[in-house]
Amino acid sequence: MIRALLHSADRFVEHAGGLSILALDGILLIPLVFAAFFFPLAVLGGVVAIALLSAIAFAVTRSVQAHHHRHGTT
Repeated sequence: MIRALLHSADRFVEHAGGLSILALDGILLIPLVFAAFFFPLAVLGGVVAIALLSAIAFAVTRSVQAHHHRHGTT
């Protein structure tokens, strides 16, 4: 019975690999590129905000790791 279920599941599983996922991500980026043409300041503000949030998250992560390493806690 399990073999029959696995055989029927082959119809629903995509075997193209990870490149098909990357292609879909590329398709999802197209509206963002068009938004950058029509709203450049808003997109620039978003990029700056994401960069700042990433830098803050990186700094907090590094300081927490350094604090744990310095005090010997795991």
